[in-house]
Amino acid sequence: MQTYIGGVSCPYICSKRLDHGVLLVGYGSAGYAPIRLKDKPYWIIKNSWGETWGENGFYKICRGRNVCGVDSLVSTVAAVNTNSG
Repeated sequence: MQTYIGGVSCPYICSKRLDHGVLLVGYGSAGYAPIRLKDKPYWIIKNSWGETWGENGFYKICRGRNVCGVDSLVSTVAAVNTNSG
């Protein structure tokens, strides 16, 4: 992820050790993946490293193959309004 510049990233190998949290914000059906030399479906991930990194602070990663654990190593947050007024 540190060397990402743009396009859809479809790495062959990822570390099994997670050391950074990101936010999955959307998806797309076809974006060019340079390593695969074709369009691939992708997740859009917002990184915390700021707008100067990646594509204005966002990262596109292949969708549908559990690349880097994006489909299985997930945490969620649910917000509940406790205001009764």
